[in-house]
Amino acid sequence: MRYGSWVLTAMILSLLVPAGCASNNTVVLVPDPDGHVGKAEVATSGGKRLLERPNDMTRVSGPTAAPSPVTTADPAFITATFADALSIEPLPAEKFILYFHTGTTDMVQGSQDMVPKMIAAIQRRRPITIAISGHTDASGSTLLNDRLSSERARFVMDLLVKSGIDPKRMTVSSHGKGNPLVPTPDGVAEPRNRRVEVVIR
Repeated sequence: MRYGSWVLTAMILSLLVPAGCASNNTVVLVPDPDGHVGKAEVATSGGKRLLERPNDMTRVSGPTAAPSPVTTADPAFITATFADALSIEPLPAEKFILYFHTGTTDMVQGSQDMVPKMIAAIQRRRPITIAISGHTDASGSTLLNDRLSSERARFVMDLLVKSGIDPKRMTVSSHGKGNPLVPTPDGVAEPRNRRVEVVIR
């Protein structure tokens, strides 16, 4: 990150003060909601600092001043200083995997029980997109599996639409026996590959 730019991602919080103010510009590297931490370089013509650990922080007083030595920001400081930015940080994607009986669009019992939880998550999150992808195992012909994976994905989409979920938010894809969850030789039945994945973002 170069001085003078404004950056806000799941991992970088930057508070830049208007030119002419005495306050420092502050950059903090925070973990994303899953706990992952990337890296950020804060550079000016006077030097640079690498942020690479959770809550690493540096300050810059001007375009020719070197960034301050890296310190660890106090969580209370982060919350107070970046409250507005943190409040609009997107939630991490939420994934549901629904499994099916062989050769059908009939869900196994455990997956049937998961449907209300999936619908509740969608209603709670009000997501921008809901990606629905259908899959089969490697038994049966390619033509059959292509059709079946599409039917499974459409079946789940119809379930969501009947529950009041806006279809305009949904994207549907099917993969046949490609992209298995558990790789197997062709022709081998694998229950964990007979599935529909629903990713809520």
